[in-house]
Amino acid sequence: MWLKAGYVDKGLFYETETGTPQGGIISPLLANIALHGLEKALGIKHDYRGRLTSKRAIVRYADDFVVFCETKEDAEKSVIILNSWMKDRGLTLSEEKTKIVHLTQGFDFLGFNIRQYPVSNTKTGFKLLIKPSKQTMQNVRNKLRQVWLEFKSQNVEYLINKLNPIIRGIANYLRIGVSSEAFHHLDSWMHTREKRYANRMHPNKSDKWRQKRYWGRLNLDRMDNWVFGNKESNNYLLKFMWFSIERHTQIIGTSSPDDPELRQYWTKRERSKSIALEPSNQKIAKRQNYLCPVCYESLFNGETLHRHHITPRHQNGKNYIANLQLVHYYCHQQIHSHRFKYSPLPEESINLTK
Repeated sequence: MWLKAGYVDKGLFYETETGTPQGGIISPLLANIALHGLEKALGIKHDYRGRLTSKRAIVRYADDFVVFCETKEDAEKSVIILNSWMKDRGLTLSEEKTKIVHLTQGFDFLGFNIRQYPVSNTKTGFKLLIKPSKQTMQNVRNKLRQVWLEFKSQNVEYLINKLNPIIRGIANYLRIGVSSEAFHHLDSWMHTREKRYANRMHPNKSDKWRQKRYWGRLNLDRMDNWVFGNKESNNYLLKFMWFSIERHTQIIGTSSPDDPELRQYWTKRERSKSIALEPSNQKIAKRQNYLCPVCYESLFNGETLHRHHITPRHQNGKNYIANLQLVHYYCHQQIHSHRFKYSPLPEESINLTK
């Protein structure tokens, strides 16, 4: 029914002729269903602790996956197995994307480049590094450049508010890899764009005047005198290098979020996702014990988060943290529905209610 429901674009309804909606959450869900059993088909096994015991390994994200083998011959055999297994499900491997490469050549996957580099301080003589791919870096610059150009005539406050969410999102995604060098290059590139903006806005002023107007130690937590921003409001542009590298913590063994005995383990993992929020929202989430005050479920269930004013703004409610709560997008809609009676509980009682 979902696939046949059609879609609306710019107020016009279109029939769904084939495939799944671009960006629709039904796509990865169907991919996970269709590709269930892929590991078994390849003979991939784990022990009771979840550790790999076979000579093959697989990493999959929805319909994108990588198979690791010890030899080229085994990799070629794996392709044959996959083609046969997927044919029974009406699927085929993409000829354009499917290739066999050695780890010393490297490959791109989910925005990162995975490659072994020769080093002298390891037993094997190689070290595996996962860095942002060249294509990802180009895509990031293109996205940021579009904002700089689209709002080149806007005041600096407006521009910063447009750029900061993009910078935060990109940095939080890339920070799990070996990204320090990439972040440094992006900050240098951004500084060039900042200077172009200042020159365009004040062509008749001196460099010293522009520097004094737009740059300074605006972030008091950093000993950095070259922070770009609005000195009237103290709002400043984020830097990629401010986002420390945070390695992804692997799931212990075969732990499942559906196991009621592991509820505390998964709750702790979900709370770590708050690092992706801006600092003020991190404080709000912590006050709420990382739970939505409407449905009492984890804030980090994949839904978009909204800020809700406990005392509405039309009743002179302020933007203070004490008057703000983080709620799921659909929970926020319920709050403002005339049929829904919302009685906000104190943050400290949410855990007890749960």
